Amino acid sequence: MSIHNLPEGLSVGVSYAMSQHDLGPLVSLAIGLQNVPEGLLIALYLTTNQVSKFRAFLYTGLTGVVELLSAFIGLRFTGTFTGLVPYGLAFAAGAMLFVVYKELIPESHGDGNEVPATFSFILGLISMIGLTHYLG
Repeated sequence: MSIHNLPEGLSVGVSYAMSQHDLGPLVSLAIGLQNVPEGLLIALYLTTNQVSKFRAFLYTGLTGVVELLSAFIGLRFTGTFTGLVPYGLAFAAGAMLFVVYKELIPESHGDGNEVPATFSFILGLISMIGLTHYLG
């Protein structure tokens, strides 16, 4: 999960460093909204595997710290590597789409959960389109 959170944090940092002032809050809100259930699932997975609640909370929090640190890195170095920003964002988007299509969708459709998983995916997509339209 820490590897997953690294490009998310970079995209938040880069978004705040860009000249569009409304882009940073929009990207951080969208990523923050998906991080809530993500963190909950990490903690639930750890506790169901006999990890203490305190350690599960600690490990879940540490995955979020990676995102915070990478956001600061993105914010700091965006000016230095301005020409690479579009390529970096495209790479991050492509990597995320690969993970979604290769791992998340097949995994979520197992064990008879096809319908709820599909509707949840559609609801999440519509929510993000709505946020982008109304806040962006």
